[in-house]
Amino acid sequence: MFGTHLKFFVRVFLKDKFFSLLNILGLAMGIAVSIILLLILQHDLSYDQHFANHERIYRLGGHLKATGIDIRGARSARELGGIIKDEFPEVEAVTSANTWDHTLIKYEKNGAEVSFYEEDVVRTDSAYFKVFQHDFIAGDPATALQDLNSVVISASAAARYFGSEDPLDKTLLIDGESWKVTAVIEDLPNNTHMRFDFLLSGLLKSREWVIDQGQVKSEAFWNPDVYTYFLMTKNYDPQRFYDKFPLIFDKFFKSFGDQVGGQYEAILQPLASIHFDSTLIDDEPTGNMAYLYAFSAIGIFIILLACINYMNLSTAKSVNRASEIAMKKTLGSDKKSLVLSFLGESVFLSLVSLVLAIVLVFLILNFSSFNSLIQKNLVVDFWNNKTLLFGSLGVAVMIGIVSGLYPAFYLPSIPTISALKGSFKNQKSSLRLRKVLTTAQFAISIFVVVCTFFMRDQISFVRNKDLGFNKENILILPIQDTLVQNRIEPIKNELLQNPKITNATTSYAVLGMGTGGPVMHAESPEGMVQQRFNMITVGDDYFKTMGIDLLTGREFQPGSGIDVNNVFMCNRAAAKLMGWGDDPEGKKVRWFHGEEDGTIIGMVEDFNYMSLHNIVEPLLIVKSRKEGGFLHLQVAGDDLPETLEFIQTKWAEIDPNHPFEYFFQDQRFDEQYKSDEIQYKLISILSYICIFISLLGLLGLSAFTATQRTKEIGIRKVHGASIPRIIYLLYKEVMLLVILAGILVIPAAWYIIDLWMGNFAYKTPLNYFTFLGVTVLALLVAFFTVAFHSLKTATTNPIKSLKYE
Repeated sequence: MFGTHLKFFVRVFLKDKFFSLLNILGLAMGIAVSIILLLILQHDLSYDQHFANHERIYRLGGHLKATGIDIRGARSARELGGIIKDEFPEVEAVTSANTWDHTLIKYEKNGAEVSFYEEDVVRTDSAYFKVFQHDFIAGDPATALQDLNSVVISASAAARYFGSEDPLDKTLLIDGESWKVTAVIEDLPNNTHMRFDFLLSGLLKSREWVIDQGQVKSEAFWNPDVYTYFLMTKNYDPQRFYDKFPLIFDKFFKSFGDQVGGQYEAILQPLASIHFDSTLIDDEPTGNMAYLYAFSAIGIFIILLACINYMNLSTAKSVNRASEIAMKKTLGSDKKSLVLSFLGESVFLSLVSLVLAIVLVFLILNFSSFNSLIQKNLVVDFWNNKTLLFGSLGVAVMIGIVSGLYPAFYLPSIPTISALKGSFKNQKSSLRLRKVLTTAQFAISIFVVVCTFFMRDQISFVRNKDLGFNKENILILPIQDTLVQNRIEPIKNELLQNPKITNATTSYAVLGMGTGGPVMHAESPEGMVQQRFNMITVGDDYFKTMGIDLLTGREFQPGSGIDVNNVFMCNRAAAKLMGWGDDPEGKKVRWFHGEEDGTIIGMVEDFNYMSLHNIVEPLLIVKSRKEGGFLHLQVAGDDLPETLEFIQTKWAEIDPNHPFEYFFQDQRFDEQYKSDEIQYKLISILSYICIFISLLGLLGLSAFTATQRTKEIGIRKVHGASIPRIIYLLYKEVMLLVILAGILVIPAAWYIIDLWMGNFAYKTPLNYFTFLGVTVLALLVAFFTVAFHSLKTATTNPIKSLKYE
């Protein structure tokens, strides 16, 4: 029985290869997108779930509120973890960790050196492997981190530095210190919130400054500095933690909190929820659930487009299959068997499309830059990934059923007598449905394209907006060596001898790479009040080099030791916050533990030192006692390779102990929009797929319509109709549907893009003409698609057309 049906499905497929091919291409694209989205969802929604005890692991953060301060942070005081473990018996283990950025690591053997700057370095304590379980290739988790200056490395790091050598007990030079390799573990997956290739021991349980007469000062707990993780008992209810935490607050937080008017609320996050649930500062890069919703929605749209194609073409071709259906009914087939037959036909076509979709996904993930575009490592492995296997089959079967459902019930309802006489024509209800479905196709495609265009405009806006400082042609070199730092002034003068280098300065912060700041006491109309400010520490000529405008007062005077004691500058936002007006010169500012008041000497115009997702926040600027951090060079835009070669040659003489590295201010600043650009590029790709599938359906419908109206066109030509008139006749209905679709999407697209732009504090105005432009573009594309088949029919000899049956 099954074999008979299968042979029939194959005959139907081969009988009309053109329409079958259109359906398969559309369904294959829809299924391929579904498989890729399934992989993305599986990757992002399983963050940190590779740890065996992930359901029992929690991270401790905190919400700190005091006068002038309101911070939700992912870190907590390192002294707090051990106290909570002692006070709360449900805590089985606790560990703390800190990340190290951009660390130079070297391995020397027989005079040869292997060195790299590493970004994935974490320092922790000896209890780490009691909380987190890893797959060990070599070494013992019980002892790997017991000794100071021990390091556990990943398999890829071992291969990078040691090749085929046994890495155990070898010595690495990390940030200038010797560390012994005590274990090698399997590489961590990409979907973990704290990834590392090097895990260093020796994170201290307490900080020196917090100890007063053998006791930890209360102030310590208000200064979070590490990530703290707890391993709880099974089936732990976090509410128990929150119920008991006030006892910890009263005992350890309260005395200093009373001094500053502070409140502190613990935040206990389940490990697996950190990636999406975290809105905390100092957190590792986190995901955005809204992006997943957007991608999933567009994926569903694409599946709907593929299903609509099948419905449209199947119902349109019902005239051609009317006799077949009537004959089956005459020979005894009931409606149920016909419905199941047509559903089987659509499912068969969908399963054939699944094969093509798998090939497409394999090619996309292995032979294109798609993985690097979305910054994931997606792999098609049906054997080891049963969720992917059954998910893909389920999607294919579901698409087959959904797309075949209406044709399966519509086709058996064709009147038998009229079908046998050859007088059956498509019913008005079927024609109306095809119009609705075609309008929906174009509406979805126009919606996605409009959103893509608006996203492109916003990303272009944030890249090109005047930030209030000069980000172009600013070359930045990290100062890695204290010997270089001690000679920075003569080094700047030496580099400035090159006419292509026009200005030089230093700063301990790079604009766009994150800026924090301390709690200060600042003058206000109510007197000296507590207030947190962001702060950057700069060297001589900073404002000149970076092109930041001075509004009132003066800049820092050049020279070592000048303007470094209690001298501050501020931006306009800080002056506005404190009520200093347009001339804050002379206003008082004092360090939190300072004994003397400092003075504001000048105010600069607000400049965007953070991304345009954020408003310009209040900022204090101080001059460094000792210049260092990052050397900023303003270079001429012409002959840049020659200038770079000159700087590299000089720097090799200045700092022979470190590899030469540099970056440009504009590139580093624009990295803040990387996730927005990834989203834009991915949605752009999906929009192309939407258009492609819609055009496949339109191509099939226009071919069928032109064929069905062959005799009518012949009669019109005999009566003098021109070829353009005939093409317009065939195109007119589609044109009206496209215009209707363009009008219908306006409110939905406007709402969605306005919601997306809510992520930005600064945004480009929405251009009404984008809707018009995309609709016109859709009309043109639809016209050429319809004309492709219509032209052939319109140019056919009327005699042949009149003979056509």
